[in-house]
Amino acid sequence: MAAGPNPDLMRPASGYALVSAAAVLWGSLGVAVRLTTASGVGVFEASAWRAGLAFAGALAAAAVLHGRQLVVPRKDLALFGAYGLVSIALFFLAYFTAIERTTVATAAVLLYTAPAWVAALSRLLFAEELSGAKLLSLLLAFAGCTLVMRAYQPSALRADLPGVLAGLASGLTYGLYSIFGKVALRRHPPLVVLTYALGFGTVFLVLIGLAAGVPLVRFLPSAVAHAVGPLLYLGLVTTLAAQWLYVAGLRTVQASRASIVATVEPVVAGLLGYAVFGETLEPPQLVGAASVVAGAVLAQVRR
Repeated sequence: MAAGPNPDLMRPASGYALVSAAAVLWGSLGVAVRLTTASGVGVFEASAWRAGLAFAGALAAAAVLHGRQLVVPRKDLALFGAYGLVSIALFFLAYFTAIERTTVATAAVLLYTAPAWVAALSRLLFAEELSGAKLLSLLLAFAGCTLVMRAYQPSALRADLPGVLAGLASGLTYGLYSIFGKVALRRHPPLVVLTYALGFGTVFLVLIGLAAGVPLVRFLPSAVAHAVGPLLYLGLVTTLAAQWLYVAGLRTVQASRASIVATVEPVVAGLLGYAVFGETLEPPQLVGAASVVAGAVLAQVRR
């Protein structure tokens, strides 16, 4: 009789499937953001509602599935607070600032320095190996992202030091999402981790917005009632569902490998832009998409 599948081999495979599914949902973020901003909702308000709706969904699900595990030790609140501040609030703001001060292409290329940040930090913090295959997958993924985002066109890239620094900051804070998640998952279920990270992130986004001069009334439901559909999609699908899948995948996949696999996000974004808005896909972009996929596949090869 044939032997059944080895659970130890299946767990990493399922983890990569979860990370890939998260990247696909993140790839639809651009469509939702375009619909939201077209409705006149500002960056701070959209970011806060995105995190807030995801927090509400995560809290409800965690209360049903985990109950008492929602009560965490006080010593972990500092970790969750840092997680929410850095990888939710500051990441959202840094990425939008990079887009505003440079271009979408520049911001996206700088954002996808994240796998390099994660690989370096995972080596230092978790002693994850930095093999030749992993380095090659990093190179393929980053090079592919630059092509997908048309960084080869001089007009698509614009030098602006504050914008470039914001873009690098978005890559670092995005990369730290995996690092914080890996640490938090040692003691808590994925949904509990997400609930606290999103809760703290929402509070910090509102406070930063108020400090930046955004009136409190702009954060109220009546101010965004005309953009309910896009905001619900942003909060519950591209944030809650995607992050739940990604954090769940981190339980069986190295942080550095997961961050490389997630670089299929801009490929999905490019395809959706073509399908939904009729945006063109040039031959170099198709080559870049193939390079990203190759890097994501190579990141899953352990030997």
